[in-house]
Amino acid sequence: MRPDTATSSQAQRGAAPCVAGHGTVLDELRIDGFRMVWVRHAPGLAIDRHSHDLAKLAVLVAGGATERIGQELIEHRRLEVVARERFRAHENQYHAHGACSLVVELADLDVTGQLPPAAARAVGRQLVAAFRAPRGARARIVRSVTREALAALGHGRPRRAPAWLGHARERLFEQLANPPRLGELARVVGVHPVHLAQAFRQHWNMTPLGYVRAHRVFRAVELIAQGMALADIAAEVGFADQSHMTRAIARARQAPPGALRRCMHVPNAVQDAGRADR
Repeated sequence: MRPDTATSSQAQRGAAPCVAGHGTVLDELRIDGFRMVWVRHAPGLAIDRHSHDLAKLAVLVAGGATERIGQELIEHRRLEVVARERFRAHENQYHAHGACSLVVELADLDVTGQLPPAAARAVGRQLVAAFRAPRGARARIVRSVTREALAALGHGRPRRAPAWLGHARERLFEQLANPPRLGELARVVGVHPVHLAQAFRQHWNMTPLGYVRAHRVFRAVELIAQGMALADIAAEVGFADQSHMTRAIARARQAPPGALRRCMHVPNAVQDAGRADR
């Protein structure tokens, strides 16, 4: 370990906290121009559209989180690394029980999204293990694992979707409350419905209907955070009724809308809590 380039929150009490309102920093490591932070996110926390001046690798360690980047929804899965380049606008929603994440902040990164699940888990586990390594070996291991993670992301760039498939997704995104049926959508973009469904799943790991359902839940949670009446939210977002919306949100966020709204009001103090017992 090179003590002049690696410091932790125990040794550096004046370290900058996580972005205000986003979480409580439990531990951090600064090394070679980048920063790793262990962050606790409040239950039900919904963060409006924003961006960061640093690129980030995020690994969900516990709890649940969903992120929207433009028309794409990323469901953060435990120990799978997700990358986001700097200045990339996005929104975050943390599920009813909150979450803990390991976040790596880097000067720049030109890849956003996810590796295939197995590769994402392998990289995520390596990053978490490096951060938890014995202090004497921590910096050396972190350097090596971070280089490997960036190399894996560089080689695992997602394939660009064909224009017709991007147009299909755009139509679904713009018409969440009343989306076209699969056959109609296939006619609009000029392909067979089966081909559309297969290509959609191949590129985004969900069906067109699953995409609509996931975005409806995300939009509904946004409106819940804004204080809109639940029946009005259900109608605006496209659920059949409030009960339908309640079931969908409970499955996706581990709490029904009323309970989720109540936990959204819990203060999310940002502080440097030192090294946590993990």
